[in-house]
Amino acid sequence: MADSETPPSPATSPSPSSAPRPSGTSPLMDDVVAGVVPEAADTDPRRRNRKILIRLGWVVVSSLLVFLVAKSAEWLTSEHDAQVANEADDKVDRQGPAFSTSVRVDTYAPQATLYGKPFSAEERKQLIGPPKDLRPYSAAHDATSVFVGDVWNVAMGVEVKGYAEAWLVDIISDRKAALVVNDMRMKGLQCAPAKARTVIIHRGEGVADYDGMFFDTTRPDNPLITASENYGQPYFQHKKIDLGNGDTPGGLRIQVTSGTQDCTWKAFEVTYVDSEGTHTQDITNNGKGFTVHGLAEKQRQVFKFSEAGIEECAPKPPTSSPCD
Repeated sequence: MADSETPPSPATSPSPSSAPRPSGTSPLMDDVVAGVVPEAADTDPRRRNRKILIRLGWVVVSSLLVFLVAKSAEWLTSEHDAQVANEADDKVDRQGPAFSTSVRVDTYAPQATLYGKPFSAEERKQLIGPPKDLRPYSAAHDATSVFVGDVWNVAMGVEVKGYAEAWLVDIISDRKAALVVNDMRMKGLQCAPAKARTVIIHRGEGVADYDGMFFDTTRPDNPLITASENYGQPYFQHKKIDLGNGDTPGGLRIQVTSGTQDCTWKAFEVTYVDSEGTHTQDITNNGKGFTVHGLAEKQRQVFKFSEAGIEECAPKPPTSSPCD
């Protein structure tokens, strides 16, 4: 039996790993390059490295662009959100009244007293003479405490030397946005002949801690200054009231004279300006209207109170000051 011949082994093709590699390169690095950056695979080291650098450069640039686009979108979104939030805050801030007020009658150190009911002959006898407590007379004769100093001052230009009543007004605004009060007028003014015919003049010196404003019902749109500087001049030609934005609340002492009339009005209409334009808001007497009393043109009884005693004066025309 002939000896069996061993079949020749099939020719083996070289594996990729056995292919010739450029000198000085790592098989592992070549595999990584071929897997991650296949287009950079090249037997020439220079061309391969250049391809790798170009690819990495594009990766870096692309990543940077993506980062910048994301940050820009985030910035624009945050800016938009902040703007929307600010607009919403401003809208809420401007809702409702621009300011609130507290109003009370000023009865401190009155300079005269008007009486709605005249004194009887017997009361006049009791009244004249040494100084005495006038409070019982006030309660029985519908008394109203009034002021005369500014009314009778020639700088105020009041034609009828009547008497003024006064209110202390605190103006408060909690708005973040600033606003400026630049005008004020009497709104809904109505007058009738005064009922009071009796007055007792004290001429005490009133003390005013508030910024002073003076209205004459014959000029309801023209408040005047009662402070020493610019006395008797139009108030809002020289002054303004700053509110909101953390400003100190404004305080006013508002005097009103009506001469020989009794007058009522609904409110003081305030004009103010903010970043959105000009607006108006009313100051009421704690939800009600205001009333000021005058002395009738035909006075019946005029008395003067002093440390020496109480004396009766002859009534005089309303264009002059009594008991001079």
